[in-house]
Amino acid sequence: MRRNPVLLIAPLLLASCAPSMMAPNAGTTDGLFLQAITGSNLFEIQSSQVALSKATTPALKAYAQHLIDDHQKAQAMVSTLAAARGVPLPKVLPPELMLKVNTLAMMDGAAFEKAYLQEQVVAHQFTLSLLQNEQLGGKDAAVVAFANEQVGPIQEHLAQAQAMMMPDGAVPMNH
Repeated sequence: MRRNPVLLIAPLLLASCAPSMMAPNAGTTDGLFLQAITGSNLFEIQSSQVALSKATTPALKAYAQHLIDDHQKAQAMVSTLAAARGVPLPKVLPPELMLKVNTLAMMDGAAFEKAYLQEQVVAHQFTLSLLQNEQLGGKDAAVVAFANEQVGPIQEHLAQAQAMMMPDGAVPMNH
């Protein structure tokens, strides 16, 4: 049986075009930032939704709701920026962050609250580093402006989580 050589080569040619078929801005520093910050926002929202049902202290529930509200608002801005630039955003958490959410969901009481706050400290430190990287290396003025706007709220979230881990645990909710 004789095969047409064009049919054998066509899949290879299509595969070699795959990188150029990606969204035009997905591989830029700004596009990668928008994708990465989406993962951070999704984690904050989903882990805080777990906290709303698992937390026993009113202060922690208020903190979780504050995070949900702020990160949903931030994600709406990210989605607008990404859509205007043709950058596809992840719809689900990466496995390592989903594992963290699932682990938190299996915990209760004081152990949950301690683990949740520890995760918030780590997550907000990471998010702060993403924002700082965009401030330093971003080329798109609107995306850099978004990063600049988000530093303050992320620093606030981090400070609140750190303060709630202190023995007195009292944290004023500054809106």
